[in-house]
Amino acid sequence: MQRKAYFRMAFRPAGLFLPLNGHTLVGMPRIVLALTFFSVILGCATTSRFDSRIDKRLTPPLPNFMAKWRSAPISELEKLEVGSNENNILWWKTYTVSMAKKEKQPQEACAGFTRLSLIPEFPLHDLALLRAYESCERINTLAELPANVAPWYRELYIDIKLKEALASEELQDDLPAYIEKARAESNKKKKEEYYMKALLIAQKLELKEDIQSIQTQLYKNSPRLNPLPAYKDLSAVASDYRFHREFDQALATYKKILAAKEATADEQFQALKNIRQTYKVAQRRTEYINATADVVNWSKKQFQKNKKDRRSIARFHDSQVLFAKTLWTEDQTSRAVKVLNETHRLLRGSYPMDEVYFILGRIDEEKGDFKKALEYFEASYQQPVSFAGLRDKIAWLKSWNYYKLSQWPEAKSSLEQMKDLVKDSSDKARARFWLARTLKKLDQAPEAQVELQTLIKEDPLGYYGVLAYRELGWEFPPLKVDVNELQGLSLFSIEELDVQTRMTTEWLIAVNEKPFAEKILNIAVDDLKKRNVTAEKTWLAVSSGYARSGLYLPLFSAIGALEPQVKDRLLNDHPDLLFPQAYGDIIAAASKKSGIPQEFIFSIIRQESAFNPEARSPVDAFGLMQLLPSVAKQLAKQNGLPYGEALDLYKPEINVPLGAFELKNLMRKYKDQYILAVSGYNANDSAIRGWLKTRYRDDSVEFIEEVPYEETRSYIKLTMRNYVFYQRLLHQDKGSLFPEELLKLSR
Repeated sequence: MQRKAYFRMAFRPAGLFLPLNGHTLVGMPRIVLALTFFSVILGCATTSRFDSRIDKRLTPPLPNFMAKWRSAPISELEKLEVGSNENNILWWKTYTVSMAKKEKQPQEACAGFTRLSLIPEFPLHDLALLRAYESCERINTLAELPANVAPWYRELYIDIKLKEALASEELQDDLPAYIEKARAESNKKKKEEYYMKALLIAQKLELKEDIQSIQTQLYKNSPRLNPLPAYKDLSAVASDYRFHREFDQALATYKKILAAKEATADEQFQALKNIRQTYKVAQRRTEYINATADVVNWSKKQFQKNKKDRRSIARFHDSQVLFAKTLWTEDQTSRAVKVLNETHRLLRGSYPMDEVYFILGRIDEEKGDFKKALEYFEASYQQPVSFAGLRDKIAWLKSWNYYKLSQWPEAKSSLEQMKDLVKDSSDKARARFWLARTLKKLDQAPEAQVELQTLIKEDPLGYYGVLAYRELGWEFPPLKVDVNELQGLSLFSIEELDVQTRMTTEWLIAVNEKPFAEKILNIAVDDLKKRNVTAEKTWLAVSSGYARSGLYLPLFSAIGALEPQVKDRLLNDHPDLLFPQAYGDIIAAASKKSGIPQEFIFSIIRQESAFNPEARSPVDAFGLMQLLPSVAKQLAKQNGLPYGEALDLYKPEINVPLGAFELKNLMRKYKDQYILAVSGYNANDSAIRGWLKTRYRDDSVEFIEEVPYEETRSYIKLTMRNYVFYQRLLHQDKGSLFPEELLKLSR
């Protein structure tokens, strides 16, 4: 049977709606839901201003309906009776039920998607057809696939084309499908797999041109598979071997570069560094140390041959610094200092010494010799800049060491210099905060107050802005935020976007097609930015699209990429965009059961997973609170909580209670000291005990700055900032002071 060629990408206004069940809707039981009735009456109060060009009959169900039914069990949703004039509710119900049954009851899903694909008025009828192809066992009765689809559906379309090709008996149909799949695939290993399958088919069919074309693409993605690589490709070949953890082959290839007559000195130097890195990745420690020495010895010989050659000097400097860092990391500090002193002796006046002085300063700072460290940092600061970013680090370290030595005039001068020098807003806030503290030490309270008040204006949502309130002794003003406002907004008010984009996006959000919603929202954001759209209401509506989809990490990225004036205005009026309260009921229940404050749980989830329940880290930490299965199993057993397998951690109702009890364990372990407990969520206990032993300060705000792991230091600051804002959002009825319990600290 020939399939009907019916598939329209274009949006069309509603005409007569086609029925879902083969007969007209007039004869169906009609129960007009009270909820829906009030949604229509109160539409202006619950949604953004509507564009008059949009047919409301085609829009998704209204927010209050969605709030009631979106999380309902499928068994309950199937019982939902829909009135004859409620086609949008019927479409939403059919699509949602079909998606829920797609994996375990594909034929029922097939029927639902097929019916929806035949309704041209349904804004997602094109996606419904793709889902039908995905679900249906027999596809010969479906409408024919189009030649092209919208870019946000492209990956699904390619998967379906491959499935369709594999279902046919014609081997030649498989070839273009595999090639297209390989081109679209972002995973390097999977891309290789698809190109290999395409190559085997081309070879079997003896298609010489296709064989050559596929090999070109295959070798570009997987250079190690090229049997006769040119010299210029050897570095890529070795890198590919290392990526696939074929370390011996990688090492052999790098050694070919070293032995090649055409290898330049820079290429040999890079090959030696890559050999060192390969041993490091392979965790072959002794060989890694020896390879570091090889880099140094080679570069030293090159330098001794021509001490005036700029490239030889640079390579020698870089290798010496690399060797010193390696020795320092391996607790061979005295040897590291000798290497740095040798570098200084041989290269002073020929090459910038900023990095050499910087490392020597860090070594002395670690020993507690802040005065000597300062001398090195000041010397480093006076040197020409050898690489970007180092000067900002030095600006902070010399300022901080003046502060630790109580040299207040020097600290003031250094921090003022840093404040004017650095470009990063968080570094600027850091300088301003510690400048204010320094001014207090100098009995310049009015000047300190000006700095803190400026900091609150410039960094209202940051860690140092929060601390500025504490320094001033001010209450945080109440946050008058309607946490449900975002759920009531829509993209229909954004006249800068075409009607079809708005309609499609809203439906993708409504039926929880998150990957497609993210792609179309990202495209919309790029379009609005190109056209320099700055209206706050527009960006608030776009932000609501991400939030309603649960796409918080893309939301944070989109907001972060806005022009400063647009971003600041948006976040000042709507700080809840950065501090979502998703899964609030689950978090409240976990808080009550564990005794851990809701704001603590929210703050950790915000930082660990950005509220993505399907987050999974490279070390196999799962879900909202990024728990390891081994830890989850132990927590479940100790506290009588449900948990069966690792995949359970993708379920918020299982993950959050377990995570709350993990926080309870950490608070108990560290005697209710928040700083140490959140450090324990990010770093190991031995490191934390070491910091307390060697870097403890009576002032816990100073101690946070002393945490040597940049990742953990940032984690403490951000979760503390999060905690304060969630506390303010959860208790909007009154102002509040900084929660001092967060800064409790003792050895």
